[in-house]
Amino acid sequence: MIVLLDSNIIMDALQERQPFDAPAKEIMRKAHGREITCCITANAVADIFCLFKKARNLQSARSALEYLLKNYCIVAVTQEDCLNALSLPIIDFEDALVAICAKKAAADYIVTRDEKFLHDELPVPAISPNELLII
Repeated sequence: MIVLLDSNIIMDALQERQPFDAPAKEIMRKAHGREITCCITANAVADIFCLFKKARNLQSARSALEYLLKNYCIVAVTQEDCLNALSLPIIDFEDALVAICAKKAAADYIVTRDEKFLHDELPVPAISPNELLII
């Protein structure tokens, strides 16, 4: 199974944001064990690095980023992807871009905690972390 993770899932695990960290960490464990293939967008890599560096420190952010780069599929974001995202009926551009990248990666699901994103009309179904863990 291939899933594209919204950046909130990664940040839940890395920053141990309770009560969301337990399912996020379980997803990361399954990715590390190659039970599922997790992808993130290239632009999320930079966002995650900046947010984690601010929350912790530079070395922790570098270590977290190295882990992600070694264990996750990074989906490139192109000009065409951005244009396609603009054409989707989704108000949040970042969510639209995640949806386009999920389709490009042939993901089975987008995993997010964003309630609004879960209900958008998407080219790839969005599910919560808990829903993924029971599939």
